[in-house]
Amino acid sequence: MFEIGTALRDARVRRDISLQQAEDDTKIRVKYIQAMENEDFDILPAGTYVKGFLRTYAEYLDLEAQLLIDEYNERFGTGEHKEHIIQPTRSPKADAAPKSGRKHQTNYILVAILAVVIIAVLAYLGWGNASSEKPTLVATTETQTTPTATAPVEAPAPVDARTATTPTQTQAATLQSISMAATSADNWIEVHKGSADGDILWGGTLAAGESKTLEAKDLEGQTKLWLLVGSSDGLAVSVNGLPQKLTGNVGEIYLITASGMTAQA
Repeated sequence: MFEIGTALRDARVRRDISLQQAEDDTKIRVKYIQAMENEDFDILPAGTYVKGFLRTYAEYLDLEAQLLIDEYNERFGTGEHKEHIIQPTRSPKADAAPKSGRKHQTNYILVAILAVVIIAVLAYLGWGNASSEKPTLVATTETQTTPTATAPVEAPAPVDARTATTPTQTQAATLQSISMAATSADNWIEVHKGSADGDILWGGTLAAGESKTLEAKDLEGQTKLWLLVGSSDGLAVSVNGLPQKLTGNVGEIYLITASGMTAQA
């Protein structure tokens, strides 16, 4: 076991790098650099940021980033720091979520009950109107019978039409492609589904000059994904063929949809 903060601080001092210079070079704020060197990880944002900060800062100081990350997981992966644990890359089809399944099952039951109630109300109104019109049909002439008889039949039609078209009107567009290219520097990247801390769809480090494209078959019909990058320097990203704008922040998280990419401050 070794001290993460001491290793980072000693490496910076040996290279005669000031805190301000480290911030200018890495784009990591001084307060976050000091937090890592003091092992004050509660000051840092969510665990996904801890991963980016530790990796970027360690590589900047020519340290073995994975050793520091493994030590962090070993020492701070329980208790109040459990949510910050940095998990290794895992298969997108990993652990099932039974609680979520039960919640969805409950929602389906409620929707089914509500649908039955609505159908019963509509049927009652339709049958009530039809039965109440029958005495008037006997008393009226033949010319008056035609409009009276057709009115109750046509009335429910608009309700059925609106109900049938509602799902297609609210359906979100699926992602077709995400292209990432490291134009001038190595860059660590991860693409998550479900949330910024969800299953990793793809992850790795692109060396300078390398690129990676996730096509529709790789994106599994997702309507939104989360992109985590170590640094935006020398990185180009396109969504559905359209170039996207990246911030200069280290460890930034972006929400990707069919309409584009936005930073999650």
